[in-house]
Amino acid sequence: MKLRSGAQVVQFVNGGIAQNTKVSQAIAEHNASSPLLMLPQEIKNRIYYFVCGGQMVHILQNDNDYNHAHGDWSVNLTHAICIEPTSEEQIQKDFDSADSDVAWNIASVEDRHRDCYKPPPEQEKGPKRNQLSLTLLRSCRQIYMEASTIHYRNNTFAINCHDILERFVRGRFQNKQNLAIRSLHLDVSVTHVSSVDAWSEKINKAVLKRLKSVRHLYLSLTQVYCTCSVDVCAYEGSEMTERQGKMFKKLSKLPLKEATLVIDDGMFLKPLNPHYANFYDQMEQQYRWTLRQKQEFSKEVRDALLARGDVKKKN
Repeated sequence: MKLRSGAQVVQFVNGGIAQNTKVSQAIAEHNASSPLLMLPQEIKNRIYYFVCGGQMVHILQNDNDYNHAHGDWSVNLTHAICIEPTSEEQIQKDFDSADSDVAWNIASVEDRHRDCYKPPPEQEKGPKRNQLSLTLLRSCRQIYMEASTIHYRNNTFAINCHDILERFVRGRFQNKQNLAIRSLHLDVSVTHVSSVDAWSEKINKAVLKRLKSVRHLYLSLTQVYCTCSVDVCAYEGSEMTERQGKMFKKLSKLPLKEATLVIDDGMFLKPLNPHYANFYDQMEQQYRWTLRQKQEFSKEVRDALLARGDVKKKN
């Protein structure tokens, strides 16, 4: 089945664009004979979904050397389809049901999407990195008009850097593209108070102001410990915990239907000098969250995020 591109539908008139009636009519007649375009819109939307949707799409910088904690605005963004086989919903169930008296952390939560941000030769599992195919949108003008926001509406966009979050949102040429996004995954790494403040600022600017239609929110909090975080920044103090909670709870302004939050602190740093091992073990016992504390924090945040939706249902 050959579909016309619609490139000849318009012509320039006095510096502007005018509709070419004959060509437009010819293309309309041609499209009317297309088995695909004759289908009901609901069925076509399902076809568009299976072609362009249903994926978690990681947004990253095009230069692998620059994929670190802070974005470089001189490097273009690219994307990669997630290769992690376990869903966010299942990971949340594993996190909530884990025996809090046995371990500090849950192995399945640690570095779940690490391989998704690596170049293909370094990947340790799954197929080689691939990207969304949007060639369907180039089939003809009618398909483009019907499906141009499908890949925004029906994919989960995953971002692990607050600078990249802002760049991604600002990079949409039309606001309707941002408003079409329904599902968002944020992998938030926290080392100091300053990193909490940086993420909080980008959440305000990028998510709350531009991604106002997000319904499904998947959060991962990675706590990276170091001596200055604990000793200087009072990392595990009540003030730091309150800052993290406030950062996430402001997302309750979104019209959320689903929210998950898992916590990973598998990167609790050990000293290079073995003579200080006992000191660091004591510090871990004193400052590191227990699994029960992580589970309680996660539940409190999720309840706050979904409280607005629960109130609307009751009303």
